[in-house]
Amino acid sequence: FTTDFGLIAGVPSASAGVSLFKDYAYGTPIDKYTRSAGYYDCSNSEQKGRCTDNFSFVGEKFTAVLFFREDKLDTVALVAPYKQTLYPKISDALAKSFNIISMENEKSFIDMVTLRNTATQDDYVKQFTAFENAALATGDLTYTYLEVPETVGYADVGAIMKASPEDVRRAAVRLVRDKESSSLVLRFELPNISYQHAAAESF
Repeated sequence: FTTDFGLIAGVPSASAGVSLFKDYAYGTPIDKYTRSAGYYDCSNSEQKGRCTDNFSFVGEKFTAVLFFREDKLDTVALVAPYKQTLYPKISDALAKSFNIISMENEKSFIDMVTLRNTATQDDYVKQFTAFENAALATGDLTYTYLEVPETVGYADVGAIMKASPEDVRRAAVRLVRDKESSSLVLRFELPNISYQHAAAESF
């Protein structure tokens, strides 16, 4: 499952200590996550990773996957075998402080911010459901959420990202299914910080 995550760019020190998820703080040194603390090395060719099993969330058990940039924590993911009852539990938990901003798979993308601000409620639900059903039929769907109180009044995902605080959290829920297995991956990151540092590193 570690191959599901792309390299996330670096972290400014000003944002160290911001919660990515639960007690996992952005910028925490990798040295904290030791074998004696219940973690094991799950690095891949692109990123250093530390994992721990039997992590409890929404009444279910997950593998918690921690990814690091320059030996500092920058992404937290929860991975579990997919079952129909799991996504609704996660969606309900996220809805307490997050709003959905997009859905996508390998071939298609729908900007839910644009749709929310241009479509009627009936049209919104129809397009949401149609995209969701088509993507699920292919066995690959990602729902992306942003920790903002509202998406009304913004033109698109880009506009709401630009208007959001530097340390705004993004949560992505990916459902992946093939002939052999199916899994759900819930990933938390700070996209505005990643974007700023990717831009800075390009100069």
